[in-house]
Amino acid sequence: MSELKTIIHKAGEVIDFETVFVENQGLRGEPKKIGRVERVDYTTSVYEDGVTHPKYCNVYLPYCYDPNDKDRKYNVLYYQHGNTCDPEIFAVPENRKLFDMLFESGEIDPCIIVSTTYYFDVTKDVEERRRSGQVPAGDGGWPHAKPNFYREVVEDIIPAVELRYNTYLTDASPEAIRATRDHRAFSGYSRGSVATWNIFHNDFAYFRWFAPMSCHTTAGHSIREEITPEQVLDYVQQPVREHPELPFFIFASNGYPNDVAPMTEQMKYIPKGEVFSYGTDPVKNNIFFALSDFTHTDLLVPFYYYNSLKVLFKA
Repeated sequence: MSELKTIIHKAGEVIDFETVFVENQGLRGEPKKIGRVERVDYTTSVYEDGVTHPKYCNVYLPYCYDPNDKDRKYNVLYYQHGNTCDPEIFAVPENRKLFDMLFESGEIDPCIIVSTTYYFDVTKDVEERRRSGQVPAGDGGWPHAKPNFYREVVEDIIPAVELRYNTYLTDASPEAIRATRDHRAFSGYSRGSVATWNIFHNDFAYFRWFAPMSCHTTAGHSIREEITPEQVLDYVQQPVREHPELPFFIFASNGYPNDVAPMTEQMKYIPKGEVFSYGTDPVKNNIFFALSDFTHTDLLVPFYYYNSLKVLFKA
């Protein structure tokens, strides 16, 4: 039996609207329905440095995925890890079980989960990457490379993954990727959450669903720069204003009080922006904020997914 704890932050307690988070310790159980992970290799040349970078992502396929069943199509959830991590974090069996248990009860519809990386080569400079995270990367966290990870996602990763598996994408054209945005979500944890806000800003036309976890948006600036609420609101509202015809949903999550405080501060005012409607109904609303009582580690991502995946892909 899953152990469930509902964490409700009442209006005015932390922010002036209610947040709800369900902690499901049952995810730590032993699954009977086992998924699998496959590696997908690809190359990218989007960084305008004259280099074609060989890269890979890990693709989690749920227990029910049958490559021969072409009639069953799957939604795709992209997961970008946090600082110092790599795409292997949920490929190892003891962590992959958290994804297996996510779908075990039937509460969450099975989807394909793709573990991406902004690092150019997770096999190089491993000790420094694991210590500081400051090795070559394309997300803006490395000052010596253009922050073109958002291009890599659309131009290279999406075609490499979604044309290989049973998804809704039929060809690699930008038009086809835009046409299938309803079936695609981008999420990320910590530094990967910063990347998620950047994907929202730059790739809004290609994704309908977004789940930033445990970090705020830097609004295109360095993580160390001071930014104003006006800059933040302009950054997150710009793509919506440019595409008012496109529906979307942001399911943001954070820990409290010992996680990333600037995210909670930003979520005091982002949902009040003129383009947003707060709530968990993806037909009526387009943004929600869930506050757990967790501290900070990527291994908590499936617990956040237990909440967000009850909303993502539901419209």
